[in-house]
Amino acid sequence: MTETPLDDADGAWQVRGFVGDEWQWHIGPHKPFTTPGWFPARVPGSVLDDLHRAGEVPDPYVGRNSLLTEWVPNRSWAYRRNFALAPLGPHERAVLCFGGVDHEATVLVDDTVVVRHEGMFRPFEADITHLVREGGEHLLAVVVHPAPENEPQVGRTDRVRVHKARMGYGWDFCPPMVHQGIWRGARLVVSGPARLRGVTASAGLGPGVEGLREGTVRIDADLALAEGQRAPGGTRLAVRVRDGDRVVAEAERDLAGTTEDTGVRMELSVPKPWLWWPNGAGEQHLYEAEVTFVSGPCTIRRSFPIGFRRVELVPNDGAPEDALPYTLTVNGRRLYANGWNWVPVDAQYGVPRPAKLAHLLDLARAAHVNLLRVWGGGLLETEEFYTLCDRLGLMVWQEFSMSSSGMASTPASDAEFVDLMVREAHAVVPPRRHHPSLVLWCGGNELQDEKGNPLDESAPVLSALRDAVRELDPDRAWLPSSPSGVEFLNRADNIARNPDGLHDVHGPWEHQGLTEHNGLYDMGTCLLHSEFGVEGMANRRTLERLVPDEAGRWPAGRENPVYAHLGAWWNNAPLVQNSFGARIDDVDTMRRASQHLQYDGLRYALEANRRRAFRSSGTLPWQFNEPVPNAWCTAAVDHRGDPKPAYHGVRRAYRPLHVCAAFAGPAWGGREAVTAEVWARAAGRLPAGTAVARILDAYGTEVAHRMWPLTPTASGEPDRPQHLGTLTAPLEAVGTDVFFLDLVLYDPDGAALAGNRYGCSRTTDLAPLLDLPHARIEAVAEPCEDSADRVRIRLRHQAGPAASGLVLEDARPYDCPGWAVFGDNVIDLLPGEEAVVDVVWREADPGDRLVRVSGWNTGVHHVR
Repeated sequence: MTETPLDDADGAWQVRGFVGDEWQWHIGPHKPFTTPGWFPARVPGSVLDDLHRAGEVPDPYVGRNSLLTEWVPNRSWAYRRNFALAPLGPHERAVLCFGGVDHEATVLVDDTVVVRHEGMFRPFEADITHLVREGGEHLLAVVVHPAPENEPQVGRTDRVRVHKARMGYGWDFCPPMVHQGIWRGARLVVSGPARLRGVTASAGLGPGVEGLREGTVRIDADLALAEGQRAPGGTRLAVRVRDGDRVVAEAERDLAGTTEDTGVRMELSVPKPWLWWPNGAGEQHLYEAEVTFVSGPCTIRRSFPIGFRRVELVPNDGAPEDALPYTLTVNGRRLYANGWNWVPVDAQYGVPRPAKLAHLLDLARAAHVNLLRVWGGGLLETEEFYTLCDRLGLMVWQEFSMSSSGMASTPASDAEFVDLMVREAHAVVPPRRHHPSLVLWCGGNELQDEKGNPLDESAPVLSALRDAVRELDPDRAWLPSSPSGVEFLNRADNIARNPDGLHDVHGPWEHQGLTEHNGLYDMGTCLLHSEFGVEGMANRRTLERLVPDEAGRWPAGRENPVYAHLGAWWNNAPLVQNSFGARIDDVDTMRRASQHLQYDGLRYALEANRRRAFRSSGTLPWQFNEPVPNAWCTAAVDHRGDPKPAYHGVRRAYRPLHVCAAFAGPAWGGREAVTAEVWARAAGRLPAGTAVARILDAYGTEVAHRMWPLTPTASGEPDRPQHLGTLTAPLEAVGTDVFFLDLVLYDPDGAALAGNRYGCSRTTDLAPLLDLPHARIEAVAEPCEDSADRVRIRLRHQAGPAASGLVLEDARPYDCPGWAVFGDNVIDLLPGEEAVVDVVWREADPGDRLVRVSGWNTGVHHVR
């Protein structure tokens, strides 16, 4: 058995667009490849990417250019290439295998149709033995038909008849950009009479505490045989489980005489396995299950990363009796879900982007994330995604591609649609079940009944999907939809009316204002907050790339057509203006101000939720990344892969040892006193030591000071927050309009263990940040001996008031490869202070590395 990838490594593929059925006149073995109208193509890839590279459409990620590409999915796109093979032996077969075509395709060899297929997530194949038995050169053509009708974000979910990413039809963070293409590659398989069509693996543990020492590996193999034949003698399946170079279990089975209808299952015992743990809880120990299939002279191998872990959902502390369980328990240990919502890396998701995928997932790991929710308006994520999550300890909540709509959000209930989704489940669930990172299947995003309530399994399609998942992957948790109710929205009136009805909720997605934001999150009662966010403007160089005309970047509100196109839903220019005294008159200040609100708002929301552990079991902000560059968006990492300040706010809130405060808001005007409730939390045991809380003016003068001893938590109560006490001071005692609430945890020897600092205003808004006198700082790069790709940037305060809101950015041109990864960011330096920031240059040319440092009152510094 041999496998030949039919990718674009040799530049063999071409693509051409057609209206209607005209493609039938232009595909055949005698059509010259020099015919005008055909362009180089990539497989795997996407039509729109191929057209842009050929110069047929403008860059859809600049300005409003995507409007000029909306015609593309209305056409058929024919991909073609030649392939050659030797003459087949008497018992050999040739099969074309496709990993995925988005969405509907007709496949031809020479000028003969060999298969028609529909469904982007389902692999398919075609036996072409009868056409290629004599060997030689042949033409392969794949006609990707016009994209199916589907619903954009505002529409009706019951009109959705396909299982395809809805995001591309137009969403709040993605203009219409419907994907087409051979997005998961293809290969030519030549085998004997018996062929390994598919194989899946899974790893499990026994029941109870003792079961953690009893590992089991299950292999399910699917054989393909010539019609009416049995597997010949010498056909066998061998399995080895490796821990590094050491074989810990192995077995072999003779398959001679097996029929195509016979399922092949093998189970192996692995005693005392090392356990796989999520990020921050332990090691991500992975084994390898190696499956070898032998039939005659043909040998084929498949390898699967596997990990032994037990993940369960258990009831939250003090939860109502009718609530679903939402607390993650891994290997018997209760863990708080430090989550984030994940969307496709790119709207053109067929184009492989391995470096960017690895970079983004490593950013999530570095932010102490342990759970990613793969949102139901996007993808059933790829093998590459899951493999990286396995290695990084990122648990995955995977949703089927169903989502809400603005008019009605109940999916279709007819038998045809339900059957489609069950067939999809049978195609997509088994290939993913070997991944230890996958912990939860969910029916979809924001599915609701006709009254707007979260939908449960009373919906036929969700009931059918639940049953399919239980059959195919019984050890995984299941939720019908996100949110799963009882109330849908995390809103103040819902909390006041039905405080015990907020089980799993969504929203809000906007900053609530300087006087309302903290109050909403402090009054929270939800058990799980699986989607909410705060909006912010794009990073500097992303915005400059998006809107090349500098004059076109202002004004930055929805009245500007380019901003209306690039994230109008999240354009909060009026709120930003109101929060800063209506004094913002340039795009740079607007960006800094909006990103400040996003950073501060997200950090506070996460801290408030986590202070309620384990009544609250998890918090998942919306959204981690974005599939297209937006001028305004709720994403914390922009399309290029550069974190916004908000990323660092979330990273701070998720630190394993954390100190935070509950307070009324950042603007204190009209109040008599500044008051803050101080809390500490540790992912393990809270250490012994001291907590210090201070209120400091802009020049570092201490206004108030409190100190409390830290009481170590019991060994059986990790992640349980501890209320330390109250810090208060008369507002009139604060001598400057900008001041800081400063919190630090110290060990018994006086070394700082953790800190947190909140910038505040003595007035009714944040306009004093615009009036801070100039602060002089020094920024110096210091090389690290351990790596040429790592430097330390030392920031020193030299004169003036506090240097407020220092942000470090990659200062290279937008199109330079790679990223600068900052170990810390968004820093307030008080007089006399210094901070050291580690910078790792990832996939970046050493010759052009440059960091930009700027703050509210420091000007701009560049550091090499």
